[in-house]
Amino acid sequence: MNSPPLLHPWPDLLDLGILSAAAGLVLSLTIAGYVFMVIDFRAYLRSLRRQLVRVLYRVETPDWVLRETPPCLSAFGLRLPCSEEQLLRSYRKKIKWRHPDRGGDQREFMHIQSQFEESLRFLRRRAASESKRSSQQAA
Repeated sequence: MNSPPLLHPWPDLLDLGILSAAAGLVLSLTIAGYVFMVIDFRAYLRSLRRQLVRVLYRVETPDWVLRETPPCLSAFGLRLPCSEEQLLRSYRKKIKWRHPDRGGDQREFMHIQSQFEESLRFLRRRAASESKRSSQQAA
């Protein structure tokens, strides 16, 4: 009994070419995915480092200061006791890039301006009451 002739022996040259191309594609996609993951992971670590530095160096204001310092002074990063010169220096630093002529928002500018005026009134009232208190104690 004769066996039927093989019509298409496997693997022939075409099959080996397709198989090696598929294996190469799978391997190259795996390597490319690994490379992109490493690149992205390094970017993630860099951003994490920046975030950690931001968190570690952030100065928290204690609760007892918030009770004694009015919000208008806290908006400028000041604590009591502070002078009008310190307030003016902080105001100028904060308002420099928020002015509408420099491309800032008008509403934000007006809010900072009102906080500055309120802080100035508060410091002047406090200075007047302290000078009045010291003159009463001297008498």
